[in-house]
Amino acid sequence: MPMQFTETDYTDEDFAEVDLRDAGFSGVAFTRCDFSGASLAGTELQGASFTDCRFDGTELYDTVSASVSWVTCTFDKASWRRARLTGCRFTGSSFTDCRLDEIAIRDCDLTLVSLAGERLAGANLSGLRLREANLTRTVLKKADLTGADLTGARTTDTDLTGADLRRARIDPGLWTSARLTGAIVDTEQAVLYALAHGLLLTPPEPADPADGGATRGRRTGRGAGRSPRRDG
Repeated sequence: MPMQFTETDYTDEDFAEVDLRDAGFSGVAFTRCDFSGASLAGTELQGASFTDCRFDGTELYDTVSASVSWVTCTFDKASWRRARLTGCRFTGSSFTDCRLDEIAIRDCDLTLVSLAGERLAGANLSGLRLREANLTRTVLKKADLTGADLTGARTTDTDLTGADLRRARIDPGLWTSARLTGAIVDTEQAVLYALAHGLLLTPPEPADPADGGATRGRRTGRGAGRSPRRDG
């Protein structure tokens, strides 16, 4: 029979290695609890909160989470494969060597989250809040980051190859610290990228009507621009 939580608040409890599949987590709050090695696979979580909890080696694949708070939690070698997350908050949590393939994250707050070295290639992260997140060496190849907030994010050696960055809020340092080959950017971002790499942007010179529309100051042909010779 699936385990059911009979209290609304649990503090300093040990749920390590416990089978919690199909357990009722709705509205339950956990503080400094250990879920290491536990299985929550396929569980639906609605409105639950986890603060300073450990999820090392925890099975979280195929979970469906809505409005769940995971604040300053640690996820070491946890499996989030095919998880569905909507309206969740992960403030200050850290992910290390986790399985994040096929994860779906929508309208979530990942402020101050550490995803250093994690692989999220092809993930849809559009519109997410990633303010001051640690994305050092994170693999985000072909990820959708349209409209995401990356203000203050650490992006040293972040792999954004082919990623879509249009309308994302980005600090100037990203343009020189991350790998951006084939990344998709909007016009404003392209200008910021050019400036970050020391390019000088100037408007084109106006055309000279007297020269048939040619650019003003342009010299064409031998002797162009010389004054006509006068006899006598």
